[in-house]
Amino acid sequence: MLYSKTAQYSIQSMLFIAANNSDQNILVRDVAKELGLPSSFLSKILQTLSRYGFLNSVKGPKGGFSLSEKGAGSTIAELVAVVDGPMNFDMCLAGFSPCNEENACPFHQEWKRIREEIREVVNSKSIYELAQEMPIRYRTLLAGDAPQSSAKKAVKKAATKKTAKKKPARKAAAKKAAAKKKKK
Repeated sequence: MLYSKTAQYSIQSMLFIAANNSDQNILVRDVAKELGLPSSFLSKILQTLSRYGFLNSVKGPKGGFSLSEKGAGSTIAELVAVVDGPMNFDMCLAGFSPCNEENACPFHQEWKRIREEIREVVNSKSIYELAQEMPIRYRTLLAGDAPQSSAKKAVKKAATKKTAKKKPARKAAAKKAAAKKKKK
């Protein structure tokens, strides 16, 4: 595990909010529901991110969170540093202490190369740039009070069509039954 749960939830929620940033503020419960995260824990995380300027926070009926300019331009490494402290991948993969150039474990050179690649990845793009690469399922357009994922909308639409098709068939069957009763 590269990050703590707090850092993982921070990354997921920031990317979700950035991908869905609109004129509306996004409620914690909506982010939690869409991402399957615990709402109370996420609330504390988003408050922390707001306190550090990554998110804008508004209280009240039209309240919620939105991406700040600082948050949009920040990298994953900067985000993780706020919740977990600076990213430190200098630990030994085999658990040896010390593990350095003079006293290297069998993984040392390869892990050193991988650490540098990880640092490059988490510092290469802004939150906003990463959010633009998010799969469509995380870029739910928030309309009204309760956002629905694209999959949920498609399922609801399909169910509505099925129900609409069944109603005329039911009406026709009811008319036939009524006509039979009249004949008798």
